[in-house]
Amino acid sequence: MKTGPSQEPSMRADRTLDAALLTIVIALFVAAAFGLKELPGGASEWVPKEWKGVHDCAKGLILPLLALRFGLALYGRSDDRVLRNRVLIAMAFCWIGDVALTFSGETAFLIGLVSFLAGHVMFLMTFRHLLSQGAARSSKRKQAVTMVLLFGVLTPTVSHLWGMAGDLSPAVAVYAAVIATMAYFSWVLGNGPGVVALRIGALFFMFSDLTLAFGRFGDAPIPNGHFWVMGTYILAQWALTVGFTEVALRREASRP
Repeated sequence: MKTGPSQEPSMRADRTLDAALLTIVIALFVAAAFGLKELPGGASEWVPKEWKGVHDCAKGLILPLLALRFGLALYGRSDDRVLRNRVLIAMAFCWIGDVALTFSGETAFLIGLVSFLAGHVMFLMTFRHLLSQGAARSSKRKQAVTMVLLFGVLTPTVSHLWGMAGDLSPAVAVYAAVIATMAYFSWVLGNGPGVVALRIGALFFMFSDLTLAFGRFGDAPIPNGHFWVMGTYILAQWALTVGFTEVALRREASRP
């Protein structure tokens, strides 16, 4: 797609928001590096506690910045309100999950679990919307291979988590099935602008959530678990934002 004068302000806004996001991410990881001690069962200890405030504020700004980036990129350039609204709703649910997981306790964890589950459902519905609107599909062979690989990895993983999660085992299994289905539909989409980013985002999201689950239900903290969970999560959200933006803009440009 060629870049015209009308696109330049949007590109500058993207660069500005990406720079702001990078600053926020650096603040988040600096706070964790200096103040966080990870404990078994997904618990953590912050010394001094001021680092937790910096970390939580930074974490709470990630999704609003990405939502702003997405909204500005599509403003006046795409009429697909269904796509835009579903992505923004998914981001809102994920933001609620981010905030909930800054608190400790079972209630906060369950709120986070339900919120992220709803976010994944909305992302899945966005993929299905694109397909229903005539987006290119990948080959049947690629779809079959993707399904075998995803559920081949997921089945033993969930089986292992089932023995660790106790009463939450059914909820964890449902959650894993939903996020795997979301990742699968990113591969049902055929190749095109933004699709690779969507696939990367979905897979990183799945990796982040499974790592979080093992840290939460395991007997010992995962080495550098916070880095792996948050690093892959932030990359996932950014990739999904960029992917949906590119898909929406290309679809708009290809309309007669």
